[in-house]
Amino acid sequence: MKKIMIISLIILSVFLIYLCNLDRKVYYLALNDLVSDYPYSKYVKNYLKEKDVLEIYVDNYSQKNLTMIDLQRKINDNEKINKEGKEITLKNALIKADLITLSFSNQSILNKVDNPKVYDYIDEFSNDLDRLLKIMREYCKEDIIFIGYYAPNEESLEVVKYLNKEYAKVCQRYNVEYIDLVSIFENRSEFIDNNNLPTRSGENMIASKVIDRIDKKLLKG
Repeated sequence: MKKIMIISLIILSVFLIYLCNLDRKVYYLALNDLVSDYPYSKYVKNYLKEKDVLEIYVDNYSQKNLTMIDLQRKINDNEKINKEGKEITLKNALIKADLITLSFSNQSILNKVDNPKVYDYIDEFSNDLDRLLKIMREYCKEDIIFIGYYAPNEESLEVVKYLNKEYAKVCQRYNVEYIDLVSIFENRSEFIDNNNLPTRSGENMIASKVIDRIDKKLLKG
């Protein structure tokens, strides 16, 4: 009887260890506008891989010039991709994801900085984000991190700060982690190239901020 109990305890211990390791594996879904050849999400993926906690990295739904409306459409259409020989739908990826990073180019707002109706456009963008996060939260109950915008010059600073403030409010409404890049990128020319896009150093810096949130929340303990 004693021998059976010992064997049972060993089996239970192994099973609990298995469950702990299973829970620590991260299904990482990156949804972003591909504005550079090596986006911050790849640095985050490498970090999770080095920590041996990466289950799968899915970035196939990202694309160049991706907008919030584009992503809403992808979700509504339940877009399918092939990942490692398996078909994955976007809704299923949202359900399975332990971590989602979400970002879009700030070019749309930079093009409207001098427009007298720029703050009306910001209201529209905020509403787009609200609709997007609402539909995402129908499927994803885990960690979503939204990357805010940076101001490449002094002329856009006030507008971008206001936009980030409004976006932060929307993110808070849906329990989404928010990273504001204004202060991080301010006066750091090495983070932005001549086309006002993040350099490798800039993408790496964004990744470091994402990783900091992951360590404090997703991977704590």
